[in-house]
Amino acid sequence: MMEVTVAKRRRSWEWRVHNHNGALLMHGRERTRPAARYQGYRSLFLLLAIGRRPVEPRASKVHPEPETGRKADGADLAQLWRPARPLTPD
Repeated sequence: MMEVTVAKRRRSWEWRVHNHNGALLMHGRERTRPAARYQGYRSLFLLLAIGRRPVEPRASKVHPEPETGRKADGADLAQLWRPARPLTPD
């Protein structure tokens, strides 16, 4: 279980996120206690949102399709996914 701690350090507040073994995962400082608490829990949420990363990279199970030697024609291009609305410059 991960834990968020907030502690007063001189004129600022320090937040830390630890894992279940007590190892430091993330830390930072803010000027106010509510801001430090918010950033600590925000970091905890982001860590939980990305999930656990494997230690070793796994081999991809997706195999590329063999080339058939066909050219891309209009019919094949029509089946491509298109955005819901056209992209416009800001």
